[in-house]
Amino acid sequence: MTTTTTTPAPTSTPANNGSRGRGVALAVAGVLAGAAVATGLVYGLGAGTAAPTTPTSSVVIDGGGASGSSTHHHVTPVNPVKPVKPSAAIETLQRELGQLNYYEGPVTGIMNAQTTQAITYLQRDAHLPQTGTMNAATQAALANFLAHGNNQMGS
Repeated sequence: MTTTTTTPAPTSTPANNGSRGRGVALAVAGVLAGAAVATGLVYGLGAGTAAPTTPTSSVVIDGGGASGSSTHHHVTPVNPVKPVKPSAAIETLQRELGQLNYYEGPVTGIMNAQTTQAITYLQRDAHLPQTGTMNAATQAALANFLAHGNNQMGS
């Protein structure tokens, strides 16, 4: 006696094939996107580049464990901050703005937020655009206020 078993052929429906195809496409796209992100991080963090030419500083983080281990991290500044040199022109500007009670900060010769704000107030009182930067019109208003005062009530 011979027994024959037949298995039904898988039926393929358009919805089933479309879902499986989309799933595979999404999986492949996800893998490719992940690979692109990883590659970008590797290149963005400087892997494979030459040794840094700028000085590095070492940071020690205490592990706090019983073994007393610590972790060393080398930090390379991306854009080292260069100290700003004081300017005689800015010192004079700060003094003059101070005479008119616009500037109350220290006379440092370095343009700072207080100096910019004082310029803005001067421009406001002189009916000029309030940019916070010195230009010819602002310089003329400053000279006029120094010579004649900045009493806005009398004008």
